[in-house]
Amino acid sequence: MQRLLEDAQNGRINLIICKDLSRFGRNYIEVGRYIDYIFPMYNIRFIALTDNVDTANTDSASMDMLPIMNVFNEWHSANTSKKLRAVFEANAKAGKYKTTVPPYGYLKGTDSKHTPVIEPTGAAVVRRIFELRAAGNNIRTIANILNADHIPVPSDHYYSLIGKPNPIRNCGHLWDNTSVSRILNNPIYLGRLTQLRTKTVSYKNHKVIKKDESDWVVIENNHEPIISQELWDRVQAVNASVATGRHTKNFKLLPLSGLCYCADCGSKMRQHGGCERNSTSPVYVCSRYAKYGKAYCSTHTIRRELLESLVLADIQRQIDLVLNEPDIREKLLAYKKGDKTERDNAAKKRLRDIDNCIKELDRLIRSVYEDKVAGLIPDKVCAGLLGEYQEEKDNLTVEYEELSKRTDAEDQDERDVDEYIRRMKSYAGAETLTREMALTLIEYVKVDAHPGKHKAPRTIEVFYKLIDKPLTNKHNALE
Repeated sequence: MQRLLEDAQNGRINLIICKDLSRFGRNYIEVGRYIDYIFPMYNIRFIALTDNVDTANTDSASMDMLPIMNVFNEWHSANTSKKLRAVFEANAKAGKYKTTVPPYGYLKGTDSKHTPVIEPTGAAVVRRIFELRAAGNNIRTIANILNADHIPVPSDHYYSLIGKPNPIRNCGHLWDNTSVSRILNNPIYLGRLTQLRTKTVSYKNHKVIKKDESDWVVIENNHEPIISQELWDRVQAVNASVATGRHTKNFKLLPLSGLCYCADCGSKMRQHGGCERNSTSPVYVCSRYAKYGKAYCSTHTIRRELLESLVLADIQRQIDLVLNEPDIREKLLAYKKGDKTERDNAAKKRLRDIDNCIKELDRLIRSVYEDKVAGLIPDKVCAGLLGEYQEEKDNLTVEYEELSKRTDAEDQDERDVDEYIRRMKSYAGAETLTREMALTLIEYVKVDAHPGKHKAPRTIEVFYKLIDKPLTNKHNALE
């Protein structure tokens, strides 16, 4: 169309002919704009053969019906789009995997639903990517590792499997952040078929937008998984961590990188020293002090080895408690709930009372109906009793739903404590603080100021995931 208009502007054409209006376009606004404004501007005659439309004959009945025909053409397009969307949704709910190119690590099955089948070479790389991420490596580092090992990118791998050259012209044949992130965020590797995650704005606007997660079509245990749920959860924990992980100049990812905060100003602690150009012992200092000076905060200097040893010792103490304390679960629940324990117990008791009241009201309502049918009570009395009972039942039902939400939160506390205990047990006997261990167990570490000449005790606080309060502001943790 752009080349046609360019030819019109340059005077190369003065006539456009098409089979019918729908072949020229189904957007009635755009079609009308071309026929009524643009074509006359360049003295172009427009003819739609089967619709008898000829702009040279403006008095014809077909020209009078032109707007109506354009509207019907667009309606046909909209109706077709609606039917196609319904078919796509029905196929997704039936578990039919309608995709042209299967995700990396899988092949399309030969059954009627095209159930994904594991492709061993790609699946091994997928597992490696998840394990690297779970170990604390950032996305860029994972991509660099894959490129250093000369692993083909997903598109190259797919077309090599089907014996064809890669037709993607702008493919750089190198792993990048996008290709790695796409794999790490795809739940298909759990054996979960998740479809209709995106949609276009409309049949007119083909811009792709993400749908709300509640609108996805999800089928659990649809096919053989490549990774375990436990590995997936570890990766999600790394993604949600306050630490993005910054490598040193020696390309080492430190266990506590990005997890340490100044207790006074809330800024992150920054590592200094310990690189090839600096032989001094590596230390952590307050980044606000390092950037703006002592007028804004104090140094909070602490040797990296000392901090890591203190954190490891605290983790080992927690592991020892989990393994040897008989009532550790009850103590952790009490700690996590704080002063909510009595309120939660009262809420549970109230839930039981409400449930019994609702059952009694249901019994009374049935009794009133039975008495009414037996002629034992008049209609007016029956209506009054039913109205009172139903109103009381409705009020109790609303209260029950509100209390249920509160007790659901308590159930989540119990699940968090159980998961915390499981994670601690999984690191029993650990003698070294690793990046993976830190990201799995630690929410953040708060470093107090150096005691100075007075040699006062220095406070290093370790806050654990699932138990302690998470950070709400990653940029200023303690604000």
